Amino acid sequence: MTRQHGFTLLEMLAAIALLVVASAVLFGAFAQSSRSLVQVVRSDRHTAAARSLMDEFDLGPLAVGQQRGNWQGIDWVMNITLEQVAASRFELFRLDLTLSDHGHASHYSTLRTRMAGASQ
Repeated sequence: MTRQHGFTLLEMLAAIALLVVASAVLFGAFAQSSRSLVQVVRSDRHTAAARSLMDEFDLGPLAVGQQRGNWQGIDWVMNITLEQVAASRFELFRLDLTLSDHGHASHYSTLRTRMAGASQ
């Protein structure tokens, strides 16, 4: 009796099972990578909006209170408060910016100084 060369049915089934497991792991990794990319794009968009809005508020006088608006489809809320400092020629303002779009929100905060009395 001559021995035939090749794979047996059991070896083929084992190879296919291994291929299925490896494919499932790879597809899971691709899906996670895609979700991460969406989060990075959203984060970059929020960061660009925050920088732009903070720059706009830097250009003019600062007034204590809350302002709302929409920047390229991103809703924003800016809370400006006056921080307590020792007697000084300067006033210290805290700017708290909250951005939200499509159920996702991010928060940015910074401090700005102005000459005392020049903020109104």
